[in-house]
Amino acid sequence: MEEIFKHGSTWERADFHLHTRADKEFEYHGEDNSFVTNYVEKLKEKNIRIGIITNHNKFDKDEFTALKKKARNEEIYLIPGVELSVNDGANGIHTLIVFSEQWLEAGNDYIDQFLNVAFEGKIPGQYEQENGRTSLSLIETLKKLEGYNRDFFIIFAHVEQSSGLWAELNGGRLAELGRNELFKRSTLGFQKVRTHDVKDGVCRTKVQGWLGDSYPAEVEGSDCKSIDEIGEKEPTFLKIGAYTFEAVKYALRDYKNRVSKEAHTKYPHSHIKSISFEGGIMNSKTIHFSPELNALIGIRGSGKSSILEALRYTLDIPFGEKAADLDYKKDLVGHTLGSGGKTVVSAVDRYGQQYEIKRILNEQPEVFAKGKLQPGVSIRETVINKPIYFGQKDLSNTGEGFEKALVEKLVGEKLYDIRRKIEEQKQIVENAADRWLKLSNIDEQKQEYQQKKNDAEFRLNRFKEYGVDEKFQKQTGYEADERKLNQVLADISKYQDALDDIINRHEDELKNHKSYKSKQDDTYFAEFFILYDNILQSFENIKREQGKTSIYAQELKKKVNEFEQLKKSFMDEFAGIRRTLEQELKEKGAEALKLDEFPQLQKKIDTATQMLDVLDKQGKQKNSMQNDLLTALSQLNELWQQEFQDIKAELEKINRDHSALTIEAVFKGDNKEYLSFMQSMFKGSKIRETTFAGLIDKYSDFGQMYKDWNTVKANSGSAPEVFEDYFFKNLKTLLTWQVPNKFTINYHDKELKHHSLGQRASALILFILSQQENDVVIIDQPEDDLDNQTIYEDVIKLIQKIKSRTQFIFATHNANIPVLGDAEQIHSCRFADGELTIESGSIDSPTLQKEIVNIMEGGKDAFEKRKEIYEIWKPLN
Repeated sequence: MEEIFKHGSTWERADFHLHTRADKEFEYHGEDNSFVTNYVEKLKEKNIRIGIITNHNKFDKDEFTALKKKARNEEIYLIPGVELSVNDGANGIHTLIVFSEQWLEAGNDYIDQFLNVAFEGKIPGQYEQENGRTSLSLIETLKKLEGYNRDFFIIFAHVEQSSGLWAELNGGRLAELGRNELFKRSTLGFQKVRTHDVKDGVCRTKVQGWLGDSYPAEVEGSDCKSIDEIGEKEPTFLKIGAYTFEAVKYALRDYKNRVSKEAHTKYPHSHIKSISFEGGIMNSKTIHFSPELNALIGIRGSGKSSILEALRYTLDIPFGEKAADLDYKKDLVGHTLGSGGKTVVSAVDRYGQQYEIKRILNEQPEVFAKGKLQPGVSIRETVINKPIYFGQKDLSNTGEGFEKALVEKLVGEKLYDIRRKIEEQKQIVENAADRWLKLSNIDEQKQEYQQKKNDAEFRLNRFKEYGVDEKFQKQTGYEADERKLNQVLADISKYQDALDDIINRHEDELKNHKSYKSKQDDTYFAEFFILYDNILQSFENIKREQGKTSIYAQELKKKVNEFEQLKKSFMDEFAGIRRTLEQELKEKGAEALKLDEFPQLQKKIDTATQMLDVLDKQGKQKNSMQNDLLTALSQLNELWQQEFQDIKAELEKINRDHSALTIEAVFKGDNKEYLSFMQSMFKGSKIRETTFAGLIDKYSDFGQMYKDWNTVKANSGSAPEVFEDYFFKNLKTLLTWQVPNKFTINYHDKELKHHSLGQRASALILFILSQQENDVVIIDQPEDDLDNQTIYEDVIKLIQKIKSRTQFIFATHNANIPVLGDAEQIHSCRFADGELTIESGSIDSPTLQKEIVNIMEGGKDAFEKRKEIYEIWKPLN
């Protein structure tokens, strides 16, 4: 396979009217042995890849053979031909006859033999020049050519000029030719059409009217009289995938799709160029793709799905929630790559930038541009714009939840930013809920500490009755002072930690701003950063104050140590007081009072008092915390609503392009999923389903329930306390769970699920293929559940229409897709002895044509037999 066709069919410049030194009209003054080289170099310079050698009434086999061999080395394809002056019209008609390789097979020269017949009774000197005329009319010439049973076609040269077809024949004759089957079958081109629509003369519009559907392709040729004139005229480009006569002939027959005045070398869409494998069953192999239609063919088990799954895996395209045979597809990737296996996908974005995406099995993909790793670059947005993938049975698997999965595949990539904001807001809601939950039982805590304080004070009164508090006043005072000092040190430590955290979090980012260099206005930024230095100075002041704080804290710790020593100095005094008190209590009959309890009770009272103060302050914050939570919930709901509007806007754009199939969306409309989730969160509560259903009918989500809690609790069934317990135990999960939007696919105004399987599959595949946003469409066996008529009438015609702006990569068993779809690249797959082998080429490639017949048509015999039967049936149709 030529390097030029590595990616399948491509647009190449063709020159249909070349002359050489063998022509008497051609001038060449260079060295004889340099002619072939100079000629081919000129073709290469003008980027002419397909050339027809058409000397006037002459064919020089030796010269052509030398030129063809030299040209082939430069990946240029030359075809033998002749410019025949046919004996018709007033001045003869210059007709370019293009011959297949059959005319020169086995070393023979049937072209020269034909010329002898065409100029019967004349010697070469009489006709090997521009004005020499054959002995045959146009139709007689065509009949003689057909008599050789070798393939050929004709192109009429400079049709509007003297000796051109249009100039030599009137409208009646042209209309007559248009009805002649031999003429229609043989004529594939008009060269040098210039006059499009004029009143008083022959022009394109009139000839098209005379010939009707027989009007052929319009092509160009140099008609060169020297090497310097090669490629100087207007160009013609053919879309071909192999250097064969048949490929050129087919391109001319399909001229609406395969002939152009310009090269279509740039594609508006991003696309995959190739995938390479390291390890596994495809070790060291590379598969090249066309930017247009690619078809992987082969018997079942030949490895087609392995390649598609490897592509999907490398590009990190998700399966989708409703993908069929998920385990099989995952295992297929592992089987294909093998342990430590690696794939490398070469791709081009919409702007022509080339990338490599590399992925090792069980690791994350990496994106490279110009050989450098590009962390954070999105594969499915920046590199390949929104590729879409459907594995085997995915399109026909239209069960529960399929609508949501389809919408996700169509528009999910566009929701990245809003969904990132949603996740951030969910965290804010969870944090707010955490803070509120901590404060939600403040009243209970206050009651608990008040009870502890009351109990301690009551028990302490017993000691006061005997004057213990007065005698222990000094000791308890010291202990209260000690508690206060320790609390001060603890608060200072928290303050220092907070300062350290602020400095560590902000120092680098604040200082790094100064490294910025403006490309537009250095003066402005110099002035800006002079003011910014005040911020940095303030930050440095904070760091200095932090250092001072550490010094002061150390001094305070020393001071607290002094207090501890002072307290110890009174230990003997405290012990004496204790002995005296014990004796007095004994004398009063109150020896049951334990003096050790007194300081403990005093401590409990102090602690409870402090906690009550704290809880009083927090109680004042409770309403503020609840407001924060309600605000966070409202913002989360707004983001959910914005996400829905974004989805709806995308669906509206999609729906505008389709009259038959539409997708409707309802915000938070999936009550079935809502109920299922609620039941799972309240599992074990024994609350009835009817209770949940009643709440769901009234409240669109759990956030709305929280906002109207008292009413919700009152309507929560016979055990509201149980409902409350479950609700608040799972509060964060419930508040951040998004009730799914509901999607309905309608086909011809009826819900898709109510149509037959075949209708569903047909509607969906047409819908998927016609999307304008998905640059790459990968489908494994798109023909599943479709009949051949649907494939050709709808699917194939749609693919042909849009494949120049969308890359299709299909694995298929249906010959209609590569053949009638005119596939730019075909990969024939075989798997044997643990190795997957690939034969690649376009639909023009004879090798791939044979593969299609053998694999998809049951072999040549079966193909020919069907062809024979269809010919018998022809009168019936």
